[in-house]
Amino acid sequence: MERAIKARILLVKVPPELIGIFTSLIDGSGRRAIVRTKESKGDLVYLIATPDTYEELIFTVEQIKKHLPQVEMLGETEPSELEIN
Repeated sequence: MERAIKARILLVKVPPELIGIFTSLIDGSGRRAIVRTKESKGDLVYLIATPDTYEELIFTVEQIKKHLPQVEMLGETEPSELEIN
């Protein structure tokens, strides 16, 4: 029996040279999400959160954007976009 994925995924655009610091900031904010990329040199970052932490994650990314204005929230995406279903 296949289990349904209950995660919510926020797609964020981050310049590749800032992905390391962005990941550290997400981890340091209480690990509200798992940070993943599909391509090692790409600028698309997938933040995998639980339904309970998704709204907090959006707030966290908005706060990070105040210090890293190059970060751009693209919105929620489906798990199939990340190929995890």
